[in-house]
Amino acid sequence: MDITVVSTRADALKDAFRGELAARVPDDVSLRFYSDPKILDVRALAAEVALGAPDVLAPLLASMPKLRWVQSTWAGVTPFFDVPRRDYLLTGVKDVFGSSMSEYALGWVLAIERSVLIHANAKHWKFRIDRGLSEFRVGVAGVGSIGSAVAQSFGGFVKEVRGLNSDGRMAEGCGSCFATSDRLRFAEHLDVLIMILPDTPATDDLVDAELLAKLAPGAIVINAGRANALDLSAALSARASGQIRALVLDVLKKEPLIDDDPLWSTEGVYITSHTAAPTRMASIAGVFLDNLQRYRTGVPLDGVIDFERGY
Repeated sequence: MDITVVSTRADALKDAFRGELAARVPDDVSLRFYSDPKILDVRALAAEVALGAPDVLAPLLASMPKLRWVQSTWAGVTPFFDVPRRDYLLTGVKDVFGSSMSEYALGWVLAIERSVLIHANAKHWKFRIDRGLSEFRVGVAGVGSIGSAVAQSFGGFVKEVRGLNSDGRMAEGCGSCFATSDRLRFAEHLDVLIMILPDTPATDDLVDAELLAKLAPGAIVINAGRANALDLSAALSARASGQIRALVLDVLKKEPLIDDDPLWSTEGVYITSHTAAPTRMASIAGVFLDNLQRYRTGVPLDGVIDFERGY
């Protein structure tokens, strides 16, 4: 079986498959690696299975008529929805990014609330008494596998953790969960809002001026999910008025942000250049090999994306 691997990090994926995971690659499987989608040969385009980054693999779908299964190397799969083809299985990456996203979210809340950034730049003795997190209400918008891990990481620090998802079903790590239709009640008096929402029509501008006004005055807002879910102009207005104390943006609608964009110098806005959950290629390769075994034995795959729901 030929499997086409297309990614700008193809060399890192190759190292992962040929290193610690080599023994798990079936003898009759040939992994063909491409860092440039323009140089795929006939065998690559004839593959039944492909692994790759959505931004480089999605535009190739029309040229790969025999493709039956695509494993994304990202948690987000939006580029695949930008092309019309739907006659294949698409799987995303689950249960890989929870730890790194938890570190990111908790680290930023602590850095802001415990004045780590202020002390790090102090030029003289600066005594401060910070509130700490023990009385905080934290809301995680998007409690899938990653969001649930983030919710659990805050459990030992804060007073309350709430979750938001499409239907209000309970998620591990949350004391209560709300449906997106009940988003304003979810947001009431939150001291911290962490956004890990997927990019779907249902999440467009889900966090808008009306929701931001429900947060506790001086709240911290972190968007580490998808940029479409945040009304950025409303968030910047809330920051300017003091309704938001800090706005941490890992994702933006247009990336990379140009060097002279005023966001870089906006007080209380922190931009982290899409680094919240770095991808360890060995973990991605492991997810793929687990699913490859399922695929070859007819067992349902993990992380199947529902084209109707968008995740």
